Amino acid sequence: MADSIKRTGVMVITLVLAYIVLALPNQITTLGHPGEWLPPLELPLMLMALWYIPHRLRRLPASLLAVSLVLVLLLKLADMVALQAYWRIFDPVADWRLLGPGWNVLSGTLGAGRAWLLAAALAAILMLVLGLMVLGWRSLARVVSPEHSKRRRVTLWSMVAALLLASMAVTLSPDAPPAAKTSRLVVEHVMQSRQNLQDLAALKEHAGHDPVAQTPARELLSGLKGHDVLFVFIESYGRTALEDERYTGVMRSRMKAIDSELGRSGFGARSAWLTSPTVGGQSWLAHATLQSGLWINSQRRYNWLMDTGRVSLARLFGRAGWQTMAVEPALTAEWLANRYFQFDRVLDARNLGYEGEPFNWITMPDQYTYSALQHLALAGTDRAPVMAEIATLTSHAPWTPIPPLIDWSDVGNGRIFNQWASSGDPPDVVWQDSDRVRAQYLKSVDYALQTLASFVTHYGDDRLVVIAMGDHQPASLITGEGASMDVPVHVMTRDASVLQRFDEWGWRSGMLPDQSSAHWGMDALRERLVEGFSAP
Repeated sequence: MADSIKRTGVMVITLVLAYIVLALPNQITTLGHPGEWLPPLELPLMLMALWYIPHRLRRLPASLLAVSLVLVLLLKLADMVALQAYWRIFDPVADWRLLGPGWNVLSGTLGAGRAWLLAAALAAILMLVLGLMVLGWRSLARVVSPEHSKRRRVTLWSMVAALLLASMAVTLSPDAPPAAKTSRLVVEHVMQSRQNLQDLAALKEHAGHDPVAQTPARELLSGLKGHDVLFVFIESYGRTALEDERYTGVMRSRMKAIDSELGRSGFGARSAWLTSPTVGGQSWLAHATLQSGLWINSQRRYNWLMDTGRVSLARLFGRAGWQTMAVEPALTAEWLANRYFQFDRVLDARNLGYEGEPFNWITMPDQYTYSALQHLALAGTDRAPVMAEIATLTSHAPWTPIPPLIDWSDVGNGRIFNQWASSGDPPDVVWQDSDRVRAQYLKSVDYALQTLASFVTHYGDDRLVVIAMGDHQPASLITGEGASMDVPVHVMTRDASVLQRFDEWGWRSGMLPDQSSAHWGMDALRERLVEGFSAP
């Protein structure tokens, strides 16, 4: 009797778990919608399929059903994260490579100990669910068998048929989600993978056509000869920062202040919009898009690009006589991707010389990065012009703590920043309040732009050209729903002829682009620059 009650309890729990998994939406924003939790069509069909199998052969199919449900649960949870962070569904083929960067952000936000505890708890819960599912579905497989009475079999089949009819009936409501939504979701993922492969094939064909790579070296980028050209990626700096009313007050004041600061030092600025290939993260996709002139919007495309002969922007500058370098303070190990980019020199966390404490997982503040670049690469006049790509970090999540801008002469080896490296509430406290997270985001982007402008006016000379852009919009926690994938882009220089070319392209004067400003894909910038600044 006790065993029968226990088996019944396990089966009930299994059916409840299966209902939850199949009805569960894959978007956090729809979790509270009652229509999402209507009876799933798949559950009665799964039971019917299992019971149609001869009794002695049901054990393996029952276990496979249990494993499949756990995999569906993982897929939906992964979709929730991907949709919240990257505004797209999860790609099982490519997105596993995000585990490392994701872990860095998680451990930097919660602390390593809590992150490991959370990971262990999730793993334990999944194993428990899997165990219950396997045990429960095997029990369900034995519920209907030839040994049982006809009355019992008819009763169980009637209950399943009633559930099937209920599942079909509720889909007739105009507000109900489509029938068999979990099956549709799985099909959507399969179709996405197929479409990604087709798109990649088209990209490969397009990549072979690259006229700017054939430009003779003597003509290549001749309009920028003698200039230090810095491509600065400002982390998480998106269009929302300049247009969302929650941020515009601070940001517009900052941009006006920067315009004044640049003007006093003889610099002019032009601004426009770029559409980034990514959102919420995966900054390397934006970097690869700029460098290759191709739309690199997925890890799959990025992996393919790394093994191609497509000529990077860095290689084009190198052919034209620039010393090229990548400034990557986030890197703590050898950068294998440079086998494609082919920068002459890579400055990273190991050789930038920072001796201060990290700001959570942020290795160093932006001001130190710029200071190190100046002293390691830009100081002195008896050198080749420098082309550098700089990926700043301070405006990367978790956006706390944020140091103040200090006098450049005090930066030194970076130890002066220790006093702010652990200041204020830690990320796990700040991230309990969405408004505080948004406030810290605003503070970090404001700091990033203030520091860049200060670097330009403090160290910049007549040959400096800075092209600064956001790498991507931040996650929807910051932007809200329905935001674009656009990022601002700015050029700063004293060279009037360089500014004139950007004027011709429709870039707006000053640091604030508007609706009339030029709007390109980030992949267009490489070709525009090479064609626009190379001799005919």
